[in-house]
Amino acid sequence: MYTTEPIDCAFPDIDLLTRHTEVEEDGILTGPNATGAITFCERKGFYKKVRAAVHEQYKPANVYQHILADRMADCIWRAERYASFETTALNFQIQRQWDHTNELVPKASVGVHAYQAFQTMDPAQRKSLMEALKLEERYWRRHRVLAAELRLVQRLYPN
Repeated sequence: MYTTEPIDCAFPDIDLLTRHTEVEEDGILTGPNATGAITFCERKGFYKKVRAAVHEQYKPANVYQHILADRMADCIWRAERYASFETTALNFQIQRQWDHTNELVPKASVGVHAYQAFQTMDPAQRKSLMEALKLEERYWRRHRVLAAELRLVQRLYPN
């Protein structure tokens, strides 16, 4: 639907945005009004370390650069989440199939156990795992694009 009315911005108050980006403890993604990159059962401290590492490496100087750096941290966090999902799903399936795989191949290697686990997943489980892998790859690609954009912005607009 097309409209001539102004569209609400996600950050209508630029002063509020500036305050959030300057204080690490109350950032856009980790503050009290955050949209939530972290679920209730994940380690917030680890996310903060990832975010701090991104900010340390790129040293954002203005609000736009802070937003890009926060989005990069978010991409890294989500990509790691999907990698964790893949590992957990395969571990559960390997545990279920352990004895059966050892019967088929005595002293089976780790690769054989992982392959057998993947093959014995039902189609819905296998599809979910493949979708998680695709999402992980998309987030890593998005991270690379954001990193390139941040480097370009920093080069075009030095302090």
